[in-house]
Amino acid sequence: MVKIRLSGKFEVSYKELLLLSPELKDVIWKRINLFREKPLDTRLYNHLLKGKLKGKWAFSVTNDIRIVYEWKTKNVVRFLAVGKHSQVYGK
Repeated sequence: MVKIRLSGKFEVSYKELLLLSPELKDVIWKRINLFREKPLDTRLYNHLLKGKLKGKWAFSVTNDIRIVYEWKTKNVVRFLAVGKHSQVYGK
């Protein structure tokens, strides 16, 4: 099982996202729990990032919502951001 740490930026972006779309809370936590149990599950569309986020990873919560994270150790990740594709990738 993967242990998850939350960055301050993740916590802020999570709260902002839920203010705009409170119905996403359950969806987000279902995906996080799936990631915790099986981080390479194909339903997550997990992928390595390029460009300014090189070395970071992301997985899909919905078609447009992503969680960006980094591996700290073999079993620990740090969530860096959550939000719409354009927000978390900065495009």
